[in-house]
Amino acid sequence: IRNRRGFSKLLIGGALGLGSLALAACGSSSGSSAATPITGGVVTYAYAANNFKWILPLPNEVSWTQYQQAVEYSLWNPLYAAGDGAKPVVNEQLSLAYPPTFSQNNSVVTIRLKPGRKWSDGTPVTTNDIKFFFQIYDANKTDVASYVPGDFPDNISSIDYVSPTEFVIHLTGSYSQQWVLDNELTSIIPLPQQEWDRTSLSSSPDSNAAATPAGAKAVFAFLSKESGSLSTYSTDPLWKVVDGAWTLTNYDPTTSRVVLTANPHYDGPDKPRIHQVVIQSYASDTAEVDALRNGQLDYGFLPYSDYEGLKGYFASKGYTVSPWIPSFVQWGELNYTGPYGALNKQLYIRQALQHLINEQLYINTVLHGVGVPTYGPVPNTPGSPYVSSQEKTDPDPYSLTAARTLLTSHGWRAGANGIMVCSHPGTLASDCGAGITKDQPLTMSLLYVDSSPTLAAQVQAFTTTAQKAGIDITLNPQSETSVYSLGGVCPASAPCDWGIKLFPNWLWNYGDTDVLPTGGQAFATGNYWAGGYSSQEADTLITATHTQSGLSHLYAYENYISRQVVALWFPTWATQISVVKDSLHGWQPQQAFGFPEWSNWYLN
Repeated sequence: IRNRRGFSKLLIGGALGLGSLALAACGSSSGSSAATPITGGVVTYAYAANNFKWILPLPNEVSWTQYQQAVEYSLWNPLYAAGDGAKPVVNEQLSLAYPPTFSQNNSVVTIRLKPGRKWSDGTPVTTNDIKFFFQIYDANKTDVASYVPGDFPDNISSIDYVSPTEFVIHLTGSYSQQWVLDNELTSIIPLPQQEWDRTSLSSSPDSNAAATPAGAKAVFAFLSKESGSLSTYSTDPLWKVVDGAWTLTNYDPTTSRVVLTANPHYDGPDKPRIHQVVIQSYASDTAEVDALRNGQLDYGFLPYSDYEGLKGYFASKGYTVSPWIPSFVQWGELNYTGPYGALNKQLYIRQALQHLINEQLYINTVLHGVGVPTYGPVPNTPGSPYVSSQEKTDPDPYSLTAARTLLTSHGWRAGANGIMVCSHPGTLASDCGAGITKDQPLTMSLLYVDSSPTLAAQVQAFTTTAQKAGIDITLNPQSETSVYSLGGVCPASAPCDWGIKLFPNWLWNYGDTDVLPTGGQAFATGNYWAGGYSSQEADTLITATHTQSGLSHLYAYENYISRQVVALWFPTWATQISVVKDSLHGWQPQQAFGFPEWSNWYLN
């Protein structure tokens, strides 16, 4: 939740507790009860922090959020859909293809498209559209945010396009069937070759311009340029050819207001029952709450700071208030290659920092009970089969004493103003560690998004405690756009003078291209979001989750990343605290990966 109001009131108010959270998230309500549907109608929707400014369904670093993809995937369906209601699995019913078949020791994957799916111009969706996707992706993979070297599509040696409805992927080795389906095949998005395969709006489409790597680069540059032209989203012919349940019929580039209209040509299993969804954006959370009060929203949200005070009010006015608990993970990214890299590479320092994060206090106060403790890289959501028993407990519980003991036992002593300085440089077990010089102070810079008082309150509590432990953390609040651009792997073209980076709400979401939380897009060497983290042991464990069947390898990976404190674990928030009119139905359960399932909604 991007809360832009003052955070003083966040530190007061009662705590709900996790038991109440489970009831609030899963309990029945009029929003999920049986009702006689009305055909058509318009639903007005406010998505927390919606800032839709990228329509091409190939993400760059700045546009890689579920807010962008919720709209993109409603226009262009992935080959295999992620999320089946609240279940973090592939949705077989909504997928464009039948479940894949594997052969030759899981090195060959055969995929058959389901019959009947067409583009909105009447052209069938075929393997030619998948071939076009691969041509674009292969030639431009380093510009696609989801790309990790060695993974998709690097582990594909060749593809045979057998017929318009069947293609065969030859992998470079044997892989886990579940990982290939959940984390590789979900990356494939058929693209309308007959309309997009060109290098300008004036050139003829369906020209096979992307048939060569150079041509594919030119086509991608053209599509990216058009995607950056916000004022033409609702008029550009490129974006009119869709295979999803919705079409984008209106867009305001200033406010990011989106109007989605049911696609009359859609023939999928989730044909919309409402006519339009209007996605509203607001300059502040105050404005959004005012719109809720005035009845201007069918589906909105409450900022965390207003949850306790307003949940009863809206319940009495004919709304259901329900936290949207995601299959996400919240962490503070550490920078392993910048000016604070030598500090962050020391396990004992990472452990000390983790001991200073009081997750349960943050949940009980600033999150008002609506949060889930995070102890590692896999979402710790109740009932998830992917969380190891080890990751369900806190390996580094809050303890100021434990943090100080770790530091003093590794050659640090209190210096001026109580800040620790290295008194024993070196690489022995009782020394400060490689790259840390004598009398070097234990200082760190924390880069975080400044738009959320909920995050700011956690940051302030963390840094205050760190100061008591002798760690001086300098705060560097920036806009979300700046945090995206300033944060990355050092050295980079943009300055990256930070040691810890925090986004509000969560850093990592599974579900767009990672259904199985194996870590390839989170902590593998070469990943943008790992802060330059690189570990041969971690890579070996991650590779095992890709190549070996069963959950034991997943558990081994997550236990290692958790105990190595590769990132700083903060409590995971709700995606948003939804406030929904009781006249709107079909929206529960709220989807596991934060994508609203508009096609299931109906009015009565």
